[in-house]
Amino acid sequence: MKTIQLFISILAAASVIASTALADSSIQRIYIIHFSHTDIGFTDMPGVCRELQQRYLDIALDGVLATMSKPAAQRFHWTCESLVTVDDWWQAASPSRRKDFLKALRSGQLDVAALPCNQSPFLDAAQWRTMLRWVPEDLWRQFKPAVALQSDVNGFPRAGAMALLDRGVTRLCMSINSDSGGPPFFRPSAFWWKMPDGRRLFVYLNETYPHGYDFFESAHWRRGPVPFASDTRYRPPRAGDFFRTDEASLRAAHKQCLQQIARIQKGGYKHNVLMLSMTNHWRMDNDPPFLAIADFVAAWNKLGLKPELVFTTATKAMQAMEKAIGSDVPEHEGEFTDWWANGVVSGPREVAATRVAKRLLAAAQSPLWGPMPASGTSKAHSLYKDLCLFDEHTWGSSWSVAFPWTLDTQAQFAEKAMLAWRPMGQAEWLLSQRARTRLLREGEGLFVANPSRRPFSGWVRIPATCLRDDYHSLIDLSTGARLPLLFETGIRSWSAPKNPGELSRENTAATFPDNVPNQMAKFWVENLAPDSFVRLRLEKQPAAAEPKPKSGLTIQLDDQGWPVSSQWAGMKKPLFVGNVGEFSAVKVNAFAPRWLLKDICAAGSSPRGDELRKKHIETVPATAEGKATIEETPHTRVYVQWLKHPRVEWAQRRLELWKREPRARVTLRFNRISSEAPEILYAGFTLPCEGTLPRVSNGGVPFTPFKEQIPGSCRDHIALDGWADYATPDGHWLWVSRDAPLVSFDSPQIWTRRQTPPEHPERLLAMLFNNFWYTNFVADEHGVMEFQFDLVWREKLDTRAATDLADALVAEPVVLINSGGPESPIVMQRLFNP
Repeated sequence: MKTIQLFISILAAASVIASTALADSSIQRIYIIHFSHTDIGFTDMPGVCRELQQRYLDIALDGVLATMSKPAAQRFHWTCESLVTVDDWWQAASPSRRKDFLKALRSGQLDVAALPCNQSPFLDAAQWRTMLRWVPEDLWRQFKPAVALQSDVNGFPRAGAMALLDRGVTRLCMSINSDSGGPPFFRPSAFWWKMPDGRRLFVYLNETYPHGYDFFESAHWRRGPVPFASDTRYRPPRAGDFFRTDEASLRAAHKQCLQQIARIQKGGYKHNVLMLSMTNHWRMDNDPPFLAIADFVAAWNKLGLKPELVFTTATKAMQAMEKAIGSDVPEHEGEFTDWWANGVVSGPREVAATRVAKRLLAAAQSPLWGPMPASGTSKAHSLYKDLCLFDEHTWGSSWSVAFPWTLDTQAQFAEKAMLAWRPMGQAEWLLSQRARTRLLREGEGLFVANPSRRPFSGWVRIPATCLRDDYHSLIDLSTGARLPLLFETGIRSWSAPKNPGELSRENTAATFPDNVPNQMAKFWVENLAPDSFVRLRLEKQPAAAEPKPKSGLTIQLDDQGWPVSSQWAGMKKPLFVGNVGEFSAVKVNAFAPRWLLKDICAAGSSPRGDELRKKHIETVPATAEGKATIEETPHTRVYVQWLKHPRVEWAQRRLELWKREPRARVTLRFNRISSEAPEILYAGFTLPCEGTLPRVSNGGVPFTPFKEQIPGSCRDHIALDGWADYATPDGHWLWVSRDAPLVSFDSPQIWTRRQTPPEHPERLLAMLFNNFWYTNFVADEHGVMEFQFDLVWREKLDTRAATDLADALVAEPVVLINSGGPESPIVMQRLFNP
């Protein structure tokens, strides 16, 4: 009895202490939301993750239905973070189960968030339209999403925010993972995010998505820390493992909660309400519902502990937070750029494949081909979904960098990579169907189509094997002009090389010769109008030699014959200056270098960070292997140079200068040597626009880096659609990247966490490869890689024109050869109709 009385006395004293602490606290109510953070991969194979999430939704639905008739304080609540999960579940569910789902939605205990998944910042405008139309419209109206959740990822594009607003979603909860990045400013906090068109989104910067657990528990239950769901040596938590409801446990949880409140108040939190999210504690990611939360919250409130806990959904919590604090939070404008974007370029081939797929899908939807049939529209929507899932933030196993060659690591990335390769192949086929259904009815000929929004001028290349006779020219049937048909070396497939001269330096496989004369044919097309085609006729008669144009082109070369300046008539400054297409690598000189990088990340722009970078970070530029070679044609001049660098087997850069317009194309190819050590590979470009900040875009929304960004968001690297426009009094310099959508300015920014513009923003570094991450991303993508960049100058160029021009510069013309009479209607219908 005395022991019991002593225990009661201790509890009473603790209650007094807690009450005193609460008196100093302005927080009167905590809204708790519960969801499973959706990684499509990382913890398990991506396909397994999607099945798990469907099963978790079943558990949550049963939890809602089982508590629906209980008093409000005892009801279970669940928020579906991912619309992908809801869509997967709905397609597999029976009619009766679907009715249960809609019943749970109407009860307010089940909530569906608006976004399909947590996204990296590489979606284009078409993908964002797909993201917000993931489910059929009738389902969207029944689900009524009113809130969006973006968890883990360190940023969110304005293109996505505006797409949400377009669909009536006005609230966004960001649960940023601070690992290798972090939130732009103190959290928990909120702000109004003002869009370029004046609309606003209410944004709540949540603690990390599982952090609600730490407000009530002082020790982690999780072990592993990331066991597979299939690992029977681990299990998900059960009632009683934590969030216990006996009074002693509740008092301990209360003490922990007050300590956490004191922490955030010390950091500047001043509101009287707070919102927290909880995941489960099996793995934290891809975890099932913890049904015991409802009992814990009910027991807490029954005991009279303060703050009051309200177990609810994300929609209701965000509504309550906006109502309570919306008039007392700041407004911010600009792009919410993402620290984690650098991980995506650990897989540059797959990124390039997605960009090919996006270009092909855009081309397939050109008005040139006529209306898209419903079947083609459905196909394109499916491919855009795959591309959105590729741009989902999960890239691989939790072991992916530490142990890159395990079966799990390889298998997870194989699933991920198919979201790039499948759309690329299917988009190629869709575009070919569109071209055939439109052009085959035009009769015989060789057709060149330009499905872009700007005129096309350039070489059209075709394999010589597609020519069925000894042709040497083409006649433009609309003008009568004769075009020369020229031939180049190329691949002779399915035959052995006859001598070493038939093998290029790159061809170490030595299986099919790739340096055989007359294997590729090419001809020049000048100023082919947007969304149009030209019909040509192949002829054996050679064309007369083309006259050399007066280009007014002035070129300066370095001592190895590589251009360092190129200027056309009418320009006051050259198109580029210095070592255009400069290849360099950043390496880390340290034991366990990725842990050293985490130290640099934490130190940021501090003197300690500068000291670590100076000591451990080294940039190694490539050097010329020899003099550049020159190829002269009537339309372009081409420089080719081999480079030396310790991180590649070989490297070659190619610069093609157009003679009739201020335009250049740089193609950089190299063979990266396998290495798991962290490194960044760059291609450098310097433009004569000293001190000028460029205009770029993300998801079709333009912005100026450093000027139009959320305070504290990432400026070390910027994800963009693929172009940067430098506007100066002397005209516009447009830089365009076909394959690499991530850039830094001035110099490599290795966790400098800079917020002010660099000294030389006119120096642009395209990030070609980056394996600095210690998990989730690709450790060692190696072998041959290719990157293409275009530079053009225009006297005037608005943002819309810059977008269209950039798209056109990387677009390829569509070539169709029709010979031998009309195609069978059956073949047209069954094979070529999309």
